[in-house]
Amino acid sequence: MYLLKLSLRPWRMALWSQVISALAVGFLLMLIGFLFWMQDGLKSVVVRLKGEQVITAYLQPSLEAQAEGRLLEQVREVVGGDSSSIRLVNHSEFLGGLRDSYPELVRDLEDLGQQMTQIVPRYVSIVGVFPDTLLESIKKVPGIESAEASGDRFRSVVGAFSVLRWVARVVMVGVAFSLFTGLILLARMNGYLQRDAIGILRMWGATSLSILAPGLISGVMVGVCGGLLAALGWVSFGVGMGKQIRSLSPLLSGLPPFAPQVSWMLFLVGAALGLVAGFLGSLSSFQVQREEGTLG
Repeated sequence: MYLLKLSLRPWRMALWSQVISALAVGFLLMLIGFLFWMQDGLKSVVVRLKGEQVITAYLQPSLEAQAEGRLLEQVREVVGGDSSSIRLVNHSEFLGGLRDSYPELVRDLEDLGQQMTQIVPRYVSIVGVFPDTLLESIKKVPGIESAEASGDRFRSVVGAFSVLRWVARVVMVGVAFSLFTGLILLARMNGYLQRDAIGILRMWGATSLSILAPGLISGVMVGVCGGLLAALGWVSFGVGMGKQIRSLSPLLSGLPPFAPQVSWMLFLVGAALGLVAGFLGSLSSFQVQREEGTLG
């Protein structure tokens, strides 16, 4: 009981230091959780952008409409496998897709009559996971004027997301190191507030564990309070924030939703950091006191 009262002394003598430290621990733990969610979620987005592609093969304007079916069969033979992801978009389907958004443009194109077929593109859309050599093979199909793949279009996006993942990891490690360092300094300050009582315990012949126990308990208390605040913040604000981020772009919609289970992880990490920091801070204070006692 005496050790517990001694552990609560920093909360009585320097309450605001403990409260502000707990708030800082909670905020930084939430930031670490957010950075971990972002870099882990971007991995699935990068994999999807690299793997899933849309190949668009444009037909030659001079290709007769009767030859479209034969060309489509040749493309299916080149692609192989499941052909349900291969579809031909002719002039009328292309204009139908524009009619709702640009009705005047569609009317102007239709008024061109036969010249419209020279302006409005026809293409074969192919969706799936393909080898790099497939694009060149499709370009060689008779009747194909040109072809492009979405993988080439998203190459810069994939590179940017990969760099962003590394930046998130570096910042996450830096925040964790700063958090741990701050908890150690707080534990050393708490050890100074408990210095006189610990000196009495040493005179009574208390064990090293008993001398370190007040600092350990004080550190765990700050870590637990910070972890609890992080868990509550994750449950209260994290889910909504994740929805907002995923709604910013179709690419970011592939990010996973915030998992409520992460709140328990943040709580446990906060308690563990408080325990380790309390031990190291108390051990450092104990060694300093022992050296001063020896010199004295």
